[in-house]
Amino acid sequence: MIEETARVVAVEQDQLLLEAQTKSTCGSCEARQGCGTSVLSNWIGRRFTRFQATNSVNARVGDEVVVGLSEKAMLKGSVFVYLLPLLAMIGSAVLVDSLTAAEYASRDLLILVAAVSGFASTLVVARWLLSSRSNRARLTPVVLRKNIV
Repeated sequence: MIEETARVVAVEQDQLLLEAQTKSTCGSCEARQGCGTSVLSNWIGRRFTRFQATNSVNARVGDEVVVGLSEKAMLKGSVFVYLLPLLAMIGSAVLVDSLTAAEYASRDLLILVAAVSGFASTLVVARWLLSSRSNRARLTPVVLRKNIV
């Protein structure tokens, strides 16, 4: 189970609106002084992600809680959001490349449109699949405990 600390922003019936800080791994990296990612994360500043979870620990506004997400759910979400669209983009481009004559004037543009279309359509399908009722329950973080500071 992957655990993260979040702050309760609002409580509505049995649902919590939680806010967690998006963290960068730059603090533990040896090359952080000469890395563009570190500079970019410092320039953008702190970012927060808001999400909902069931209030299973009787939390109140302002409390810090520990939320968890199973590794399997994280892996499944990553495959749907990152790997499948990338494979669809490459597959679409290769397919159109193999079906289009080399003499065709706008061949490169057609391949580009196919690649972008494959990527975008797979993202739409992935979003639809991940937001289905059965997947939503498995992919929603759960509140494990209150964080005692």
